Amino acid sequence: MREPKKKPPLPSKQQILDFIRNSPTPVGKREIARAFNVAGGDRIALKAMLKEIAAEGDVERGRGRRLAPPRSLPETTVVQIVGIDPDGEVLARPVAWADDSKPPKILMAPERRGTPALAEGDRVLARLARIGPNLYEGRTIRQLAGVPQRIVGIYEAVPGVGGRLRPTDRRIKTEYRIAAADAGDAKPGELVLAEVLHTHRLGLLQARVVERLGRFGEAKTISLISIHEHDIPTEFPRAALDLAAAAQPVLLGDRTDLRQVPLVTIDPDDARDHLTKTRAIPAASACSSPSPMSPTMCAPATPSTARPRSAATPSISPTASYPCCRRSCPPACAR
Repeated sequence: MREPKKKPPLPSKQQILDFIRNSPTPVGKREIARAFNVAGGDRIALKAMLKEIAAEGDVERGRGRRLAPPRSLPETTVVQIVGIDPDGEVLARPVAWADDSKPPKILMAPERRGTPALAEGDRVLARLARIGPNLYEGRTIRQLAGVPQRIVGIYEAVPGVGGRLRPTDRRIKTEYRIAAADAGDAKPGELVLAEVLHTHRLGLLQARVVERLGRFGEAKTISLISIHEHDIPTEFPRAALDLAAAAQPVLLGDRTDLRQVPLVTIDPDDARDHLTKTRAIPAASACSSPSPMSPTMCAPATPSTARPRSAATPSISPTASYPCCRRSCPPACAR
């Protein structure tokens, strides 16, 4: 008579931890049970053991209640390409990284033949596999099109969390959570430009500070809020700048050169929309910042005239003029 097969003993906590740490991807109860031949009623004991391990903080439960070492990345996530290392490896970082510590490094595998190479700033949905401590290999599932949403708001610090962003646009009714690692050295009360990272089913959306715009309430911040909220262009296209750099001086012809004539400008003490106060300045400096669209400076159908709505008129703020092709100013002032 055959002797009944002996039931394999339950794995120890250390064996389970080693299995989770050595797995390239997060694992669930089913994979652990299969690896240690746990069946029948022993699954209840295994479930209790996994609960104890998670409570002790040696592992974390992620998506689908799968287990992984602390601060691990999920099996699939959105990553952003951040550059290329000296060895030619394409580097990426997880877009949704809420921890204050430095995110793990991700090395992207080469793209399939016929697929465009990844460039800095691209975002892709990637399948990740851990290949070392704080090191992952990523494989592109699909590239994500579109520019990440950006918002302007006031940064407020939250002790122990990082900070929150209160949008200046009253149509946006929610605040955004900003991890300390994504605050970009922003100070409480500063106006910042932030990039929305991802959404949560529960809780606040997450964002990352990409630019500090100054203290809220300063004269220039009023213009900056309008510039960013209404997507007012502040830079000329590269082709227009190249054209301005190559422009030749305009001949005076029958015109009178007024560049050396001193002018006196008088503005009220509370003036904020003027570029000068009461002072004597040369005539060439008194003209408003010209646009390269001027017919006296650019021929029709050139890169500067082809996009009149993109940068046709300078955007004026109390402290600066955006944009201005200053290389073209002196010839334009001699009229």
